[in-house]
Formats: sequence, structure tokens, C-alpha cells
Amino acid sequence: MNKPSQAFLFFFIILLAGIQNLASQELSAVIKDSLTREPIPFASIYSSKGTGIIANEEGFFRLHLEAKANDTLYFSCMGYETLSRVASQFSDSVVLLTPKSIMLNSIIVTNKDLTAKEIIKEIKRDIPDKYELGLTNKKLFFRSSGFQKFKTLKVKVKKSSIEEFNQEFWDSTLQKMPRKSDWHVEILGNLYGDHTEENQKLELQKALKLEDKETSALFENIRSAFDTILKQNVKSDSYFKLRTGIISADLDSDNLNSSEKDTLTAEEKKIKEKESFLKWRKEVLTDLSVSIFEKESLNLNVIKKASKYDFKRINFTYIGKTPIYILSFTPKGNADYSGKIYVDANEMALIRIEYKNIQDIRDISLLGMSFKQYMKEVVLQFKKMNSGKYTLQFFELSDGYESGVDRTFTIVEKNKVIKGRNKQNELKMDLNVQTVQTQKYQGVIFETEKISQEEFDGFKENPSVLPVNLSQYDPNFWEGHTIIEPNQAIKDFKADK
Repeated sequence: MNKPSQAFLFFFIILLAGIQNLASQELSAVIKDSLTREPIPFASIYSSKGTGIIANEEGFFRLHLEAKANDTLYFSCMGYETLSRVASQFSDSVVLLTPKSIMLNSIIVTNKDLTAKEIIKEIKRDIPDKYELGLTNKKLFFRSSGFQKFKTLKVKVKKSSIEEFNQEFWDSTLQKMPRKSDWHVEILGNLYGDHTEENQKLELQKALKLEDKETSALFENIRSAFDTILKQNVKSDSYFKLRTGIISADLDSDNLNSSEKDTLTAEEKKIKEKESFLKWRKEVLTDLSVSIFEKESLNLNVIKKASKYDFKRINFTYIGKTPIYILSFTPKGNADYSGKIYVDANEMALIRIEYKNIQDIRDISLLGMSFKQYMKEVVLQFKKMNSGKYTLQFFELSDGYESGVDRTFTIVEKNKVIKGRNKQNELKMDLNVQTVQTQKYQGVIFETEKISQEEFDGFKENPSVLPVNLSQYDPNFWEGHTIIEPNQAIKDFKADK
């Protein structure tokens, strides 16, 4: 090869690398208020080609963009001026949005100036005309996070006919159990369906699980120890009587003995794991979908039970050119929540709702058992499709629970097949367990495409994905994909902390 040809080849490689870099960009930054310099949570970031993402609760975002030279990036949030930047030239680590100064009594270019009560009445009307309720394919990213803490964990054996289940065994077992644990699971995929429970299908493309592998192995070892003891002492055709005071229940031996699962081959276990992983994620997403719409009505508690809340129109703003009513609400009497709703003043469509509880949602204590839901926080945001109808774009749901049991339990093994003495084994113990748990679901829907009944029926679920298990956050795992930027707690996740 002559030197001119070598020079041309070198130039071509450099040019190709430049084109590839331009065609695919990984953008990340934090969005802040230009006056206060405080982060702006849940701001929208999208390109002129329609690709977009939502900033997390700390204002951070990451966007994988298939950019062209003339693409424009837009940064918007209700109450702020929309900011635009040329995508190929964007390199900022901080994006500052300027608050809009719009007076409450500004002239509203819409049908009419409505009161808060009239606005609530209007947003309940004509739901099928405002929202896409039919079959769609939704490309999404979904993250679930959980935390559990044992405040108390005690067992006192009062009687045990199984020698291995003595006080020393329980003390040793409980000593090994970690008092705190947290986990995070993330998936990328497509959800096919509408807003009914029966029409839901999920396709997984990639998944991640952050967990302490040593803790998981410890729980598995404890489970195996229980299984071994049960196999050695419990008859396969036995049944169990569980008694706690005046409460009594029958349990099949399979509920306390997993020997049947141990007969599966490694390949069969893997298939079961994939099926279970897909099923659990689909159930959560289905519950969310059904909780928003019921038939052709909004199914949100605050809207359905609007008479229990005091709504006030507190402001008026714009998203782009769309006029937006902002309403606050507080409970009347014993209702649970306070928050804000944002309404498209032209379409009279609810496009965002955010609220949190101001009192415990549930607080039950009976016969030594207790359950309290002390936290519930919700953010839902919708975006307009090309069809003109709105569809869900972002959700964040957080719940906090306290639960406990402090009472005596008796488990009696009985067997009708064995002649003579029906009672085989008995375990009686005082159990005192008090836990605190939190869970958070976050999701963003990048694209929503309408599909036909034939397309929906033709898609077959294939449980082929299991999460990659990591014991430490890896910022490169989702490289090349757009996701909700993880908060600091996830970034700091380490199994050995």
C-alpha cells in the first residue's frame, strides 16, 4: 500500500470515529433552579426527535442519544422557562432553569377561567378522549428498591420434640441473620397491553440486581438447614396445626418442606427462576396500570374521592405553549393525603399528580400482631402522544411499613396414615419480631406505540432473562441505554458496607 493510500485510510478511520461519536452520545448533568441553585426533581429532558428521560429526585439525568448534527435538546419543568441546547454541542454538567413569573390572575387563553371545583369536575369527563386506554407497546425502564431492618428478633423455645430445634439452634441462627438489608432491581423492556389486568404481557431485554451476595448466601444456608432438619424428622404425608391463642390453621407439609423443589434439575430451576422473575415484574406493572384507570374512568383515590379533599387553585403556568392549572389539595376530616395536581387547561386533562400522606394510612394491632403503613408518596406524570392523547410517562411510588408479632406459636405435626398416635411432633415458642420496611418503584416510559389486537395476540411471552447480580453499583452497566439516573444511595451501594 502506498503512502497516499495509508494517509487516506488513516483519515477515513478518524472521520468514521467522529461520525460514530456524533451518532451516539451519553449525556449526563444535574438540573438546578437558576435562582436558588437547588436541584429540580423530575424535570423532563427530550430531543427534537422525541427521545427523552426524566431527572431523578436529586435532579440528575442520563440520556443516551442517537444524535444528529441538527438535533435540539429541551429541558422543561412546570413553573420554569423551557431551555434548549444544540445536542451535538452539549457538554454542561449543570443545567440552570429560570423560574417563570406568572401571576395567578394572569389572562388565561382557554375556554374559560374555572374554579378549583369546576376543574376537578372537568378532568373526570371524557377520559377515553383524553388518554390512550387501548392496546399499546410501551418501551420502559423500571427500578424497584427495598430496605428492611429488624428492630427486634427473638425466639424463646418453650417445647420442642425435634431435638435439633432447641434454644441453642435458634440463638445461633438468629445471631447470624443480618439486622439490615437493602436491594435494587432494574429492568429494561417492553410492556404490551392496555389498562386491564387480563391484557398484560412483558418482554424483558436486560436486568440488574444489586444485592449483598453474602447475605443472600446466608439466608440460603439457613433455609437449607431448616430443610435438612424437616426432611429428617417430618413425614411427607403429614399436615400441621398452627395455633396462636384462639387462632388455628392447617398447613400442608409442602408449605414447610421444599423437598419437591429439590428434585428439579439445574436447567428446570433456571427456567422456574426466569418465569418467576418475569411474573413478579409484570404483576407490579399491572397493578400500577390498573390503579390509574378503571374501565373508562380515572381510578386515582384523590380524584375518585374528591369530596374528601379541599382543592385550591394556587397558580397558572405553561409547559411550552400548553397552559397549566396548578391546584393544591388538603384533606377534609380523616382523609390521608395532601399534594398538588397539574391540569392541561385546554384539554382539561390531569397531566401530573404528586402527593404524600399526612397521617398513618393503616395502624392495626390485634392479639400481639401489628401492622402500620406510615408512609405513602406518589408521583405520576403523563405526556401527550402524536395522536393528541395523553399516556403515562413517569411514576415514582414509595411505601413504608412497620410490622411485628409478639406472642406464642405452637406448630403440631399430625399424620392420619401412621397407626396409633396421630400427633408426631410439636414446637412451641414465644416469637418477638419487629421490622421496618420501605419499598420504592420508579419507572419511565420512553415510547408508547398503539398496537392492534392481532399484534397483541401474536406476541408470546418468553421468560428468557435473569438479572445480572452485582454486589456493588457499576456506572457502566447501562452504558448505551437511557435509564433513570440512580440516586446517591444506589450509587453508594456496596455489599461490604
